[in-house]
Amino acid sequence: MAFTAFTGAASHFAIGGMPDLWCLIFCVLSTLLWARIAALFANKASAVTLNRATGIVLAVLGAAIMIVG
Repeated sequence: MAFTAFTGAASHFAIGGMPDLWCLIFCVLSTLLWARIAALFANKASAVTLNRATGIVLAVLGAAIMIVG
């Protein structure tokens, strides 16, 4: 996953798509923070709870994309 993301980011930067530096820093830091929180939750939750949480998150993200788009 990390290799795929790095390859995509490198090719995006190569074609001139440099992101806003503050936005990039915010995204990196928030990803690191929430990944740790999600890992703690995932290690303590049952498989059924994880499936429901994943479904809820994907439904909310899908609704947000449809509203914005």
